[in-house]
Amino acid sequence: MPKKISLFMIRLLVLLNLFYVAIFFKFAGAPFSIEACNKMSNAVHGLVSQPVFRIGSGSIERLGAILFLIPRTARLGAAIIAVFMVGALLSHIFVLGYGWFFVDALATFALPCLYLFLTRKRSDNPLSGVASTAQTN
Repeated sequence: MPKKISLFMIRLLVLLNLFYVAIFFKFAGAPFSIEACNKMSNAVHGLVSQPVFRIGSGSIERLGAILFLIPRTARLGAAIIAVFMVGALLSHIFVLGYGWFFVDALATFALPCLYLFLTRKRSDNPLSGVASTAQTN
């Protein structure tokens, strides 16, 4: 029972974080969100515009959060969030710099990874993937 509660809490924390960031910062056009997406646009020499970075990343975050909320698709949502957060972490490391948003992205990366680890499939046989060297005659 404690495992189910901890898995639910992980899903809830990630969901609230991603929806909060997407709705109140990215979709609402908060000034620092626009500034960060301008920096990202400048980093790729204007190939992707600021609104595409802002709205696109908010949409991917919402999609991952919705998939992570539904128990049947939670592992897929966790994988999408983890992969997306790798990009967010790299953008903070190379373009945006460190700060509270970097820490937030790091936590938002770590929690779905923890969820994936805790919900992995285990086999009963520890050598199930390894060919046995002993032969029975």
